Amino acid sequence: MDIQDKLAALLDDPSFQKIDHRLRRFNLFEAMGAVHRELEHSNFLAFILSPARPHGLGTELLLRVLSTVLAKVPDNLRVIRALELLVSDLDGAIIHRERDNIDLLIEIKELRLCVTIENKIFPRVGGDQLARYKDIVEQRFPEYRRIFVLLTPRGAQPDEADYIALGYSELAEIIEKLQTEREEILSDELSLILRHYLEMLRRKIVEDPKLADLARRLYEKHKEAFDFVSKVRPQPKNLLDDLRKLLESNSLVNEDRRTSAILRFVPVAWTNTPQLNSCLRSEWTKTGRSLLFEIKANENNRLIIALILGPSDDFAFRKGLYDEA
Repeated sequence: MDIQDKLAALLDDPSFQKIDHRLRRFNLFEAMGAVHRELEHSNFLAFILSPARPHGLGTELLLRVLSTVLAKVPDNLRVIRALELLVSDLDGAIIHRERDNIDLLIEIKELRLCVTIENKIFPRVGGDQLARYKDIVEQRFPEYRRIFVLLTPRGAQPDEADYIALGYSELAEIIEKLQTEREEILSDELSLILRHYLEMLRRKIVEDPKLADLARRLYEKHKEAFDFVSKVRPQPKNLLDDLRKLLESNSLVNEDRRTSAILRFVPVAWTNTPQLNSCLRSEWTKTGRSLLFEIKANENNRLIIALILGPSDDFAFRKGLYDEA
């Protein structure tokens, strides 16, 4: 069988057509450009978690999310027992958005309980952000029991000890299970929206285990066809390619690191300042730089430019830079 026949066999394979259909199907969240926007994710989660909003889920999703978080804490460290949570009335729960810059703050007055959720689609958490939010909540709710959660795509472990890691894959499983169990009583509109959200998460944010397994089996079956397509595929081009050429021709900047989607650089003048080059190479940049510019190109070929302050042994100098910023 020559390569043309192998390509034809791949295209005719039902498994390939199933994957193609899943990945090409219209998705509302992708159409709105909300895939990697933390604000949009937080807004949607605040809506479906709030018992007061008109979605038909009541308190069930909120209860299941809180129960999942609570199950991650050892019994002797739990601020509230699972049974107390199960028998309580959560109808009065209030979901605050961006209160004191906190992504989601769940206030349950009946239980004297508040739950802080910091949502990170890109899992890097800046500086002492988690500690600051914890201090704010402790001051604002001194008599409440408090739970702190870091929500990331893969459930990254927080640097702050009191935070509990929650992954978007776990969240997707909770939503999917609830949708399946309540399918007969949920409105068609809500079912559709939840399906679109779950599909978006598993296509763009977390891995879909079933789809990944199907893809692996398909690759083993049609390895020659896939390898040929990979060999001849056009290389992606974005605005970073042009920026790289500009940096290479500019004697005032030094390139730090590049990938297909990230470009880092620093002014040459910074190389003579020890405090700006004091990062342990095992902690962040392999070049040891503590302060650098980073340019990212997103899926819409838009550029995002940021000045990033990384780890440094000179805490006073680092704090001074942070305070100035």
